[in-house]
Amino acid sequence: MAFTRRHVAVFVDGCFWHACPDHRTAPASNADWWAAKLEKNVRRDRDTDQHLDRLGWTILRFWEHEDPTVAADAVEAVVRRVTVTDGPPPQAQPAPMRLGDGAPEGDTDAVPHG
Repeated sequence: MAFTRRHVAVFVDGCFWHACPDHRTAPASNADWWAAKLEKNVRRDRDTDQHLDRLGWTILRFWEHEDPTVAADAVEAVVRRVTVTDGPPPQAQPAPMRLGDGAPEGDTDAVPHG
């Protein structure tokens, strides 16, 4: 999902396809192919984050297993904080975000992930 006038990109990553640290699985059949495929997906995610960051976008990432209401609230909070623009995005923006990574227990704001 993209909030183009606010330069906010939102991704909901599937646990299998994006190698969720909590729910990742390794298929037994054709294991080497799948390992390479999933690694490539994760690399592409990081490349996308870097590309959008260089363009001045704020990136929010959520796992499919995260509470959708909490994720929506986090998106709303970020979108409301970002100024609407009609021109090119500003060049300095926060790092990519993932709900809960490194956040204190109960913290529902999106926080940077690495």
